[in-house]
Amino acid sequence: MMRRNTGGTRSWQARNALWPRQLRNLALVGTVVLVACGCSEADRESDRAANAANPAGRSPGRQGLSQVLRSGSFAAVSADESRAAEIGRDVLQNGGNATDAAVAMYFALAVTLPSAAGLGSTGACIVHDDKTRAAEAFVFPPIAAPGPVAGQTFVVPSSVRAFTLMHIRHGQLRWEQTVAPAERMARFGVPVSRALSRDLQAGGSLLLADREARRIFGKGGGVIGEGDTWIQADLAGTLGSIRQRGGGEFFQGTLGRTLSAQISQVGGNLPLEALRSAVPQAGAPTTEGYGRRRVYVAPSPAAGAMALAGWKGQAPSGPVPTDSNGFSGLVAVDSKAGAVACTLSMGQLFGARVVVPGTGVMLGAMTPVAGSVSPMIVANPNNGEFGFAGAGGGAPTAAQATGKIAYSVLEQDQTVMSALGAQRGQGGWVNAIACPSGLRSSPASCQSGIDPASAGLALIAAIR
Repeated sequence: MMRRNTGGTRSWQARNALWPRQLRNLALVGTVVLVACGCSEADRESDRAANAANPAGRSPGRQGLSQVLRSGSFAAVSADESRAAEIGRDVLQNGGNATDAAVAMYFALAVTLPSAAGLGSTGACIVHDDKTRAAEAFVFPPIAAPGPVAGQTFVVPSSVRAFTLMHIRHGQLRWEQTVAPAERMARFGVPVSRALSRDLQAGGSLLLADREARRIFGKGGGVIGEGDTWIQADLAGTLGSIRQRGGGEFFQGTLGRTLSAQISQVGGNLPLEALRSAVPQAGAPTTEGYGRRRVYVAPSPAAGAMALAGWKGQAPSGPVPTDSNGFSGLVAVDSKAGAVACTLSMGQLFGARVVVPGTGVMLGAMTPVAGSVSPMIVANPNNGEFGFAGAGGGAPTAAQATGKIAYSVLEQDQTVMSALGAQRGQGGWVNAIACPSGLRSSPASCQSGIDPASAGLALIAAIR
């Protein structure tokens, strides 16, 4: 399901040859930090050049707000893991739109935070298309596989298919450009982040019963820790196949057949037909009026009703999460007022706690709360203006927490960070980007934030 190239073989080769050279040149002048690259000598040379050009170490997305908005534009990302957010920012800065950034962040999270966003996850996304001025929901709910694995009922992996479809409909970069950063991180290694380290401290011991998970996450009788360089060669191979052959390879190609066969080898049951039949629901979101704007949430069977309850001022119940609990969120907004918000679910921390041999794919768990997800977007369908995008993680009640943050920002005139600070992570962490007066008409009103109780990162993308 890759986007078809209509430029011919020669232009395809030229573009693919040009892309790495562009990245290297950009890195040399310190305008892009390629966090997806590993620790090769070329990478170290790029880092040294970037440090020489920017001795203060300030990335473009962390400049002062007035400097970022001097050109009259705004673009931003927010995600539950820092390196995924940095990749999303880089995609925006290199010409991608909000959908491209969201797809790239999803694949990055599958590498850096598989406890809450693996390739075996389910979830929901909402896209606000600035060209059509309409919103579209992509819901990929948990569907139980025909047979359990290691005594655990697991879900049919459907997130790769959903993000593939979303990119086909709304993306503008080449598909390969959205998958390659995650592949590089898996292949060459990435330091374990604080977000993953926190999840490993909470549930890493549960992974040691599975041989593949123990091989990937284990270290000295325990598990890897924050700052450890982490290489996932099998997952890199899987991502390489998806990059080269498209997302369809995951559910109906050779890779899909490999998944099915390997799951059978470890005692589970996932026929190729089950992968092919898990089709994401793409269509109109559930919506509610808000003056000239509309509030968009994920339709049933996702938890849009919970998000709307928060939007009506109902604070979420439940404690402040101390780990992801298998739920994560990401948000991206581009300078043309396109926006994407996604919530992903593994069902519980580290999902089914089984990694499919030879693929690096961690399976999601079929739990009663696995489908309790909903992002939220508020936009004006008359002029295409963007107002708010949010997605929660850390708990199955994060959908309601997201709605409550939107209510606090748009209805009670709080800043994003003051609203997040007041909620203090109650009921779940929220990633939020807001332009209360409209992104195109008043970019100075725009804000991006991450829940202070989480271990994620919010970044502004400097677009010149």
